[in-house]
Amino acid sequence: MIQHIDVHAMLQQSVPGLYADLVTRPTGRAVRERIEREIRAEGAGIALMDFSRVGCLDYSCADEIVAKLLRQEITVLLFRGLHDGHREAIEPVLARHGLAAVLERPDRTLDVLGPQETGEALLAALIEQRIAERTAGGAVALVPA
Repeated sequence: MIQHIDVHAMLQQSVPGLYADLVTRPTGRAVRERIEREIRAEGAGIALMDFSRVGCLDYSCADEIVAKLLRQEITVLLFRGLHDGHREAIEPVLARHGLAAVLERPDRTLDVLGPQETGEALLAALIEQRIAERTAGGAVALVPA
């Protein structure tokens, strides 16, 4: 089962005010703690985090949210709605911790972020669980819901 997480909604529920940016470690901690509660309530091992309505994401928030979730709460983290600025914060965090995640592109195909070997193992696990499948062109894509 994939748990869908709207990161912008988690930010709105975690921090007073109307923010669209994830900056500062305390903000990241508040959002991560909210996400952890949601994950525990659902019991999902796979989370799809939608960043499409998030403006800026800095390194400290990416470290606080992404690295800690991958180390403590979930086995597979999928990203949706990442733009280049988000990737610039997330990719160094994954590299620093030796972690991998999966990015869903707009065409629903999946790409690995982080170490290639670890990422390929994540894709294989998604295929084995019938959450993703190989396309006719050889790419991997999420199975339509």
